[in-house]
Formats: sequence, C-alpha cells, structure tokens
Amino acid sequence: MQKRNILFLSSWYPNRIKPTHGNFVFQHALAASQFHHVQMLYVCLDDQLKGGVEIVQSNGSFPTTIAYIPKSNIPLIGSIWNNLRIILCYFNLLQGLKKKGFHPELIHANVVYPIGIIARLLSIRHKIPYIISEHWTCYHQEAYPRPSKIQQILTRMVANKAKMILPVSEDLANAMRRSGIRTHMNVVYNVIDTSLFIPGEKSKRLGNQLVHVSSLDPIQKNPRLLFSAFAELIKWNPELHLHIVSDGDFSIFHEELRQRNIQQNIVFHGTLDAAGIADLLKDSDLFVLTSRFENLPCVLIESISAGVPIVSTNVGGIHEIIDLEQGQLVPSEDQGALVLAIKEQLSRLDKYDSNKMHQKAMQKFSYQAIGSRFAGIYETIIDTHVS
Repeated sequence: MQKRNILFLSSWYPNRIKPTHGNFVFQHALAASQFHHVQMLYVCLDDQLKGGVEIVQSNGSFPTTIAYIPKSNIPLIGSIWNNLRIILCYFNLLQGLKKKGFHPELIHANVVYPIGIIARLLSIRHKIPYIISEHWTCYHQEAYPRPSKIQQILTRMVANKAKMILPVSEDLANAMRRSGIRTHMNVVYNVIDTSLFIPGEKSKRLGNQLVHVSSLDPIQKNPRLLFSAFAELIKWNPELHLHIVSDGDFSIFHEELRQRNIQQNIVFHGTLDAAGIADLLKDSDLFVLTSRFENLPCVLIESISAGVPIVSTNVGGIHEIIDLEQGQLVPSEDQGALVLAIKEQLSRLDKYDSNKMHQKAMQKFSYQAIGSRFAGIYETIIDTHVS
C-alpha cells in the first residue's frame, strides 16, 4: 500500500493547558501513522500568553505542531479577533508544511465543531478532500450543555460537505443522522494501546477492588449514583474499595463521602497517565461506570483489554462493545440494578477469561486494527478525488 500524506486537525487535542484534552484523538492519529505519513496541526488560545503566537513542534510518534495564540477578552470584538487569528494561523501552518515538502492528500479532522470549519476552508483553498471523525456526545438529546443554534447550523454545513463522517459508535451515527447530517458514515471505534493494557495475575484479585476512571462531571458521569451505590455495597462487604482516577475536582465530594461514611473505602489517585491506569487495572476486579450519556469511552476498551469485567449504565454506544463475556449493563439512574449487578459480577469473577477479553480488544481496538480501517478509507477517498 502506498503511504499517503494525511493532515490531522482537531477541535480537541492534548496541550500544555489541558494535557488530557482529546487524548483519544492522539490515539487515532497514532493508529493512522502506522500505515501513512501523518502530520498534526493544532491551534489553541492561551490566557497566560503575552505577545505573539508561540509555536511548539515535536517529532515523537508523528510530527506535531501546536500553536498557542494570546486570547483577547474584549467582549464580542475579542471573540471575532480570536477566531480570525486561529483561522489565519492554520492557513500559515499548512503553508509552512507545504514549503517543507509535506503536501496533504487528505485532511482528517476530528470533532466537527469548530475544526470542521477550518477543514472546509483549507479544502476549498488547497483542493484537498476532508473527512471528519466525531467523538462528541452533543448530538444526543440528553447531552448537556447543548450546542447553540448557530453551532448546530455550522456543524451540519461543514459535516455535509465532508467526503465521509467517521463516528466512534453506531449510536452516535444515528444521533448525527437525526440532527440533519446526511454525509455517508462509516463507524470507526476508539483505539487503545493493547500492548500496554494487558491482564494481571488472577491470583492477585481478591474480589474487593472496584475502579472508576472519568472526569467526574456531575451531569454526564453521574458520580453521585456511583457513591450512593458504593455506600450500599460496603454494608454488604466492608472490605470493598473504590479506586477513582480523574482530572476533575474531587474535593467537591468530600462532605458527601463523609456523610455517607465511605471516605475510608475510597482511594483517589488524581490524574494518571496510560501506564498508571494500566497498572491499576491489573490489580482491579471490576470497572464501574455510571454515566447518563456516552459515545464509546476509551476507559471501557482499556478495561476489556486488561481483562477486567465491567458494570456500566447502558447508554450511548456502550452496548456495542459490552456483552456477557465482558460484563453487565444496567439502566441509567437505576441504583438498585447497579448494586445487584456489581454484587453478581464480583461473585462470578472466575467465569471471565481475561486472555480472551484481551484478544478481542486486540482484534477490534488495537493500533493495527484501527489503523488498517483508516488506511482503507483514506485510499478510497483519495483515489476517488484524484479520478
């Protein structure tokens, strides 16, 4: 297969201001780089930056250029000025890549709004086709906050001009169709490092370690349901411990945990990198997720790859990857069902084949598997455009 030049753009991407922002986009770009030449461009506003644009380049897994632009806080005029500078910066960065010999054959944008607008403008100026991967939950009616009417119009406009949309779940694809997006869609799941997320020794699992990884967003992730269920569970088994990994503010829950008298059974790890989460999963018995809405959480894929069964609310595209060989799904907001499911799964941990779970993850969510999916899509779009 001929290696193609693929330009990655994204509305969200890890940066010095938000180190975990859009880390799943980095993983997609890394998967694509297994088969093609990938360059990533990302531009963001920086409240702390004084002076001109600061450009940071790296050549790690693939060449990446991140530009930081000083943010103007002047009402209305500042917002317009910020957006114009972002657009101009992307044009200048692409021109710089072309001068260095990198001529994109395809733009792969991530998260339709707002980067789809940039992709559309670059596509018109340089006559390069673009596709868009979508990860955002905003298309679901229950999602909060909802995009503004203008954002919804712009989203439909740029999405319907793309050559293809790549939602991360079939559930998200259906939600996008309901929102008025008519472009052909091809579901491509999230990707993880399956060489990092591997099963631990079963002998170390004693049936008393639960793990939860999320932003702890009070609305989407619904941590209060998790804490309420856990308070009931430790009455059943006082040896249970809940390990929480999050970049969110855990302090806002301290009083609630104290009132429930469960703080001594909860271990808060703060933010961990992928290796840290992988190590934690090796010693965990069960992953628990209580979200009200989702697309396809990478943490569930990581758990499958690590051979850790899952109890999760049945929302979004989660049912597309979790079956009886990986765990159990329960209705959203149903504390009774959640507690019963956790008890049941902790009592049957020996029924799960961790190695089989890991093999499934390798077949569906590895860099090789997802990179191969992207490679086939890229070939089709580029060949059609050239002809």
